[in-house]
Order: sequence, then structure tokens, then C-alpha cells
Amino acid sequence: MLKRMKNTKIFKFIPIILAVLLAAGAFSACSKKSESTQTTTTATTSAAEVLAAGSDVTVDENATATITLNGSSATVKGEGVKVDGATVLITAGGTFSISGTLDDGSVIVDADGQNVTLLLNGANITCSYSSAIYVYNAKSATVYVKEGTENTLSDGSTYTYKDSYSSAAEEEPNACLYAKDDLTVAGSGSLTVKGNFNNGIVSKDTLQIENVTLTVTAKNNGINGKDFLSVKKATLKVTAGGDALRSTNDTDTALGYIVIASSKLTLTAKEDGMQAQTYISIASSQMKISAGGGSSVSASDDVSSKGIKAGTDITVKGGTYVIDASDDAMHTNGNITVSDGTFTLTTADDGIHADNSLTIDGGTFTITGHEGLEATLITINDGDITIAASDDGMNAAQKVSGVTPCVEINGGKITINMGQGDTDAIDSNGNVIINGGTVNITGQSGFDYDGTGELNGGTVYVNGEKQTALANQFAGGGMGDPGGMGGRP
Repeated sequence: MLKRMKNTKIFKFIPIILAVLLAAGAFSACSKKSESTQTTTTATTSAAEVLAAGSDVTVDENATATITLNGSSATVKGEGVKVDGATVLITAGGTFSISGTLDDGSVIVDADGQNVTLLLNGANITCSYSSAIYVYNAKSATVYVKEGTENTLSDGSTYTYKDSYSSAAEEEPNACLYAKDDLTVAGSGSLTVKGNFNNGIVSKDTLQIENVTLTVTAKNNGINGKDFLSVKKATLKVTAGGDALRSTNDTDTALGYIVIASSKLTLTAKEDGMQAQTYISIASSQMKISAGGGSSVSASDDVSSKGIKAGTDITVKGGTYVIDASDDAMHTNGNITVSDGTFTLTTADDGIHADNSLTIDGGTFTITGHEGLEATLITINDGDITIAASDDGMNAAQKVSGVTPCVEINGGKITINMGQGDTDAIDSNGNVIINGGTVNITGQSGFDYDGTGELNGGTVYVNGEKQTALANQFAGGGMGDPGGMGGRP
């Protein structure tokens, strides 16, 4: 008889997040010269700095119980643990030290309303029929990897769902490390998770990863924190048949986000490298992402294979990012803001794509793809940007109803090298306004705009010739690329 599935949500980080989420005022691009381009959007304030300033996760290593795995069973010293064959059941709060090898069994947590810490101290757990670790019921759970130890979790290729904690109808559990409550994975040791059935690590609530070396392989998705996923001071290597990192809450607009600070990530995904239902905030991290097989692969119309993808906003402040994607390297249905960092983006579609606004305040960019930058409103205030594109270098396309597309360049160094044929270095379905910076264009067409083109400052070269005005190469035509959506979700 299955136990009644609980429906309790514990959002321990909500007060912090609410404190840093601010409603943004009216945002306008190209407002210096054209009122018709003004629009109002909602931007999400970055939470990366708040996360980075927080205290590290620590645990009391004075164990409530010590669990020694010995192949087909386990021995226990202490309270709050029951052993039934190869199943280790934790029924109380506290810290539980786990060491040894379990050949075909699992650790299950059923401690209603209690905080539980699993201290992995050289633990190797393999389960052929379910999750290696399954947090069924707790106030919160922490998997803490002890310093200097190597630990491995592995599940089988099929789940039986025969125990009283599992449900085939609910598809619970569906990951090698699965939690129905808030989950933290931390510690200065190393943990390898092998998700042979479906996913690697899943929390149905919040998932915090901190100061740990974590390697995940998964048949489907690598790591999923439904309400939010935060990664701080961690080293992650994820190989996934679906998305590498994801947050999927689509019922609460304050949730479904990813925050990454001071971390090193290597992500290889057949679908998206990382995707969030709402926003992604990144600060001072190093990332190497391969999505959809890379830029040499034509992306499927039915599968999203973007490097970094968010529903509402992406903000990046510092770090190094190397992305090779069959779809857009960075993509959002809302706004993207980059203030610093080094970006090497190679893609079969857009380098950076935002349906609404794309703002670059600094950083170094090397972009190779179908189109370099695409948004309704593109604003470049600073940065060193080099684009090699087979279509448009920059494309201000009509993606927001009632908003006049615009490319506005106020500073920075921009180099655009175009391919042959009907290509435009800077294409706008509305206006192009250059107030500062240096723009150096090599290609058949320098500018193609449907509205106005203004050169108010800065320096512009087209094929080596200094420009005194923005000559519309296709005046009266202005076809541009009105869609530019990439054709994929």
C-alpha cells in the first residue's frame, strides 16, 4: 500500500530572494533620438551577488548515527536508522555518516518535519531498481561530501516502483539522487552521480549546490531544481541526454530561476546547456557549454538546443564563457544584460538573442554564427565585440508589438566581418543610431534600416572607408530578417 504523497512546500530562501527582486522602471533604448522606440519592460535584479556574499554551508560532523555499508546490507551505530536488507531508512533528524559500499540498495529518508544531513564519507551506493538516495519526506535535506573523500551514486536503467515510498503514476522518484523537499549538495569532497534511468539529481523544491566537486551523467536531464537552482563556489561537470541544468517551476513567476556565482561548469547536453523558466543570473564564473552537438549540427525544429536559455531575463557579470551550440548560444524571450566577461560563442543560429532588449555594458565577445546579436532593442555602451556572421551581424527585429526596433551604439569597439551574398552588418527593422565607439565593418552591406540612421559620434568604417553618415545600403527595401526566431522553442 503506497503512503499518501505529501504536498508540503518549504521555501527557505524566499525571504532572501524577495529582498533582492525589484520592480524595474520604464526601460527605453535609442531614447536619445527617437521616442518611438521607447518601451516598458520588467527586468529582474541579479541575485548572484547576494548569493556570493552568503555564508558557506557547514554541518555538525558529530553524527547522530554512523552507517557502514557492507555490500548487501549495512550496520548502524546510533539512533534514527532502520535497515531492511539492502534498504537503509532514516526516520529522524540529525547527521548520518555513511561510508562503505552498497551493491544493490538505497538510502531513503522519511523524517517528517526534520532537517536531515547525509554525510558521505567514502560512500558508494548502487541501486538497480530505484534511486540511490531518495529523500521522500523531510523539512530539508543536505548531502554533504566530506573533505578528501570520493563518493559515487548510481541507479539502474529501469525502476520497479514496488516499495511503499515510490509511485509509478507520479513518476517518483525519477533521478539517481531525488528529493521531494529542499535539497543542498555541499562539501569539499567529490561526488559522482550516474543517472542511468532518467535524471541525475532532482529536487521538487529548491536545490542549492555549494563548494563541491560534482560530476553528473544522465540519460535525460542532469540537474533540476524545480523552484530554483543555485550554484556557488562549485565545480560541476554534467553530461546529459536532455538539459544539463534546469529549473522548471511554471506556476509561480517568482520561482523557476537559476543563479550561479563563482563556479566552474563544464556542460555537455543534447538539448539546452541550461534553461530556466524565468531568469538566469550569473556572476564571476567559468563555463564551457556544448549544446545539441555544437555549431556543426543543424538544430531540430522540435528540440531546443541552446547554450543558456531563460524565459524572462539573463544577466551576466564577469567570468569566462565558451559556448558551442546548434541553436542560439544565449537566448531569452525577454531581456539580456551583460556588464563584463569574456565570451567565445560559436553557433549555427544566433550568438545572443533576446526578444525584447539586449544591453552590453562591457566585456569581450568573439561571435561566429548565422547572426551575431539579435533583439528588438540592441544597446551597446561598451565592450570589445567581434562578429563573423553568415546573415546579419546585428539584427534589430520586430519581436515586441508596438516597439520600434533599434540598434544604438554609444561606445565600445565593434568589428563585423560578413559573408558573401545578401547579408547586412547592421540590420534594423527600425532605426540605427551611433553616438560613440568605433565600428569597423567588412562586407557587402554595412547598414540596412527601415527607419532612420544617425551618426552622431564615434567612428565608423565600411570596407576601410571612414563614414560621415550611415548610408542605407538598401534604402526603400529594408527587408532585414523580420523573424529571426530560429524556428525552435
